[in-house]
Amino acid sequence: MSKRLAYPYTDKLLQYSFSKSHPLKPERLRLTYRLSRELGLLDNVEVFEPRLATRVELELFHSPDFITAVESCSTGDCANWRYGLGTPDNPVFPKIYEAACRYVGATVDAMQKILSGAPGAFAISGGLHHAQRSEASGFCIFNDVAIAIEMFRKKHDERVLYFDFDAHHGDGVQNAFYRSQNVLTISIHETGRTLFPGTGRVYENGAGEGKGFAVNIPLLPGAGDRELTRAFDEVVVPLFESFRPSLLVTQLGVDGHYMDPLAHLSYTSQGYETVLRKIKELAHEHCNRGWLAVGGGGYHILNVARLWSLFLAIMIDEEVPRWIPEDFLESASGEDATRCPLTMRDEDEVKQMYLPSDEVAKDLDNVLQRIREEIFPAHDL
Repeated sequence: MSKRLAYPYTDKLLQYSFSKSHPLKPERLRLTYRLSRELGLLDNVEVFEPRLATRVELELFHSPDFITAVESCSTGDCANWRYGLGTPDNPVFPKIYEAACRYVGATVDAMQKILSGAPGAFAISGGLHHAQRSEASGFCIFNDVAIAIEMFRKKHDERVLYFDFDAHHGDGVQNAFYRSQNVLTISIHETGRTLFPGTGRVYENGAGEGKGFAVNIPLLPGAGDRELTRAFDEVVVPLFESFRPSLLVTQLGVDGHYMDPLAHLSYTSQGYETVLRKIKELAHEHCNRGWLAVGGGGYHILNVARLWSLFLAIMIDEEVPRWIPEDFLESASGEDATRCPLTMRDEDEVKQMYLPSDEVAKDLDNVLQRIREEIFPAHDL
């Protein structure tokens, strides 16, 4: 039994690669691992090589026909639009099945480490929250998060809270547990009116026994740290304390950062850090089973490495220097990323450059009021 945070990684994870021009670049994983190692953070975690997930594990969430369809595409020369394969978002590549299975294996193995006594885990390759039961979607082939939660629920009939602050709505995970009152899903994201997948409205709040257990906080483009932290404090914290989950699962996509090229939010490292430190406190207070963190979105690859290394430091109570190590910057100088950050945290002046409009704040007022009216009563709040 390990008392250290578990951290699955192998360069074999880089085989999940759609194409050189695709926005989801596997190099972000390699750079995250390298930067965390140069900062000495990996000396204090249990790094291990993940395996391939089994078909039995995939079937905890996905339909057998979909799994077979992905497997049949491993030669890289098929397309099956019925299953979301061969689309611009999800082009087929050689050994796609094996690569997708390894992503799931990393998250499932991380969950298994927690079940075996580890206090937590950070699977940076995970967080493929768009994949549906029978369809690949939004760069996501298999939904590692839904599979890991289902695995936990089969072993322990206990409550799970899933929190997602990726810029894109966590629709696949929400849909997986939409009728369950034992899995509370909360997503803070850019509104679907301006960003894929076009879902995540306030009225998507669960069905049947799960009514009130799907929570969505959509933000207008331009929303920043103030909106992120306010939504967290006024919705996530009271629901967390009322729900009292045994296990916390967080999707830590960083495409809401102001440098990211695919979304339109303006978070900074300070906003992320404020939320993550509060998450850690809540998990320590309520989650006796532990905390599984997964990666997710993020398309400025050097910024991803910087932020996920910062997140790891927070999770294991380690300090990071002000400046990113020069050796790392030199080794990454050839990577395709503009406006390379030089510091581990955004400098204070950055926050003054990305102040949201009054319209953003007023829209959030309305969203929070609707949540208090439509969600809170289900939780006796």
